[in-house]
Amino acid sequence: MYKFLKGLMVFVTQIIHPFKLIGKNKVCDGACVLVGNHYRLWDIVHMACTTKERVHFITKQELYKNKFLAYLCNKVEAIPVSRDGQDAKAIMSALRYLKKGEKISMFPEGTRNRTDAELLPLKGGAALFAIKARVPVYPVVSIGKTRYFRRTPIIVGDPIDLSEFYEMRMTAEDYARAENIIREKILAILHGYRRSVDEAKRRKQEKKKKGNR
Repeated sequence: MYKFLKGLMVFVTQIIHPFKLIGKNKVCDGACVLVGNHYRLWDIVHMACTTKERVHFITKQELYKNKFLAYLCNKVEAIPVSRDGQDAKAIMSALRYLKKGEKISMFPEGTRNRTDAELLPLKGGAALFAIKARVPVYPVVSIGKTRYFRRTPIIVGDPIDLSEFYEMRMTAEDYARAENIIREKILAILHGYRRSVDEAKRRKQEKKKKGNR
């Protein structure tokens, strides 16, 4: 059922909000935490496409109020979590999947970004999962909001290594520092891509000027 639903969602998404996934081969087999910025419901498809393995999506508990969405979430073994994120059952489920060598994904902003900000403040969770399960974090970053019938680049970044925290007796401040590392990596991907685009435009303009001389 998971493979069927994944294939269907990818097909529909590529028609409505087409995307180009760059760097998907970076995601290794086995346990990891996939994180990304969040604009639309379809963003979960980007993460699913980074691997042939099953991805367990951390989803809002509110989705389960809709019987159809609840059915789909149960079929793909999603992990429901309360909006405030203080859900011990969800935390234990996510850690159990990770320790079994499976993948989870989440949007650490906690909600869709409907503002002009590049990235909303992170609500936490990604660092906790990665540190407790001792697994890497992979950023899956949408370059701007996906648009109807216009291809959007989705960049998979290098794994974020939080091993410096593994042996620590973690405090709230330590987790906040680890979350900030994740946040800075996501922002670095956004800024790096935009710089490369600007540089390509500049070179193109210079080449055009030389050709007109």
